[in-house]
Amino acid sequence: MSPQPQGTAGVRLAAAVLGVLGSFALFAAYIAVPPAGLISGLLAPFPAAFSRFKFGRGTAVTIILGTIALLTSLFGVQTAILYLLQCGMVALIMPELLVRGLGASRSIAWATAAGLGICSMAALAVAVTSGQNPHLLAVKEINDSITHAISLYEKAGIKGEELDLVKQSMAMAAGLIVKIYPALITIALIAISGLNLALLKRSSSRWNFELRIGDFKDFRNAQLLVWLLIVAGFAMLADTPVITVPALNVLAVLAVLYFLQGLAVITAVLARQAFSGILKAALYLMLLFQPYLSALVAIIGIFDLWGDFRTPRNQENL
Repeated sequence: MSPQPQGTAGVRLAAAVLGVLGSFALFAAYIAVPPAGLISGLLAPFPAAFSRFKFGRGTAVTIILGTIALLTSLFGVQTAILYLLQCGMVALIMPELLVRGLGASRSIAWATAAGLGICSMAALAVAVTSGQNPHLLAVKEINDSITHAISLYEKAGIKGEELDLVKQSMAMAAGLIVKIYPALITIALIAISGLNLALLKRSSSRWNFELRIGDFKDFRNAQLLVWLLIVAGFAMLADTPVITVPALNVLAVLAVLYFLQGLAVITAVLARQAFSGILKAALYLMLLFQPYLSALVAIIGIFDLWGDFRTPRNQENL
């Protein structure tokens, strides 16, 4: 059942104005100060998503349209379209799915799929109207970003062999990004949906609106995904990019999904320990400063299919 809007018309109008300003500020920071504004870009859908539950669908739509108008006037149409595709659609679609009882995982999955579909239609529209290849445009944007990053290193005073090493690393990174940018877009939509869903859950009890979803520690991927992982892994042995590039994109997305399952396993185990909050904080810090641990967490997520690590083991008396 759809939640009833709370507050008078004046309260909802004030919420819409504050939501527009908040969403605009978060996305403007993302545009103006990358990569420092990356987190703010992930949070930009929250004001509209929150308002959908607290103040109703009309307030949420008003926030999204108002943010688009403000971004268009100050940053241009392209920035407004980026907001709509990256944040606006998540803020529109995911709360509606949650209201209809789809649950956390399915809501994120369908919101991500819808976002990818809309991005694909936008790319097709660009191809039809301008006659330009969307893939080539994406490659150009990636290369321009790498060139800009190199120029920043040069302005910082890096020269000689160090600069050559930076250029070599950047070139390798650009080559990889060109191959997997569809997966990166997918992962970004999953991250945006998941982070905003976590914030909505935290806000639901404090702000008195209903949000029935399970705990993250119980998250599991569908068991059939492991077969897709196996097929994609074997496909990487092929010699043709027509097979290996799509397989690489599939593996990148699945790696993130199994990382999340592994993180859910570890969270469930730590929840049974004393000082679980401190242990979880330590885990997140380790993942932040030692990103290679993410691979171990993903492996735990894969083997959770057979090991069922979250079920407490009863010790037998000897």
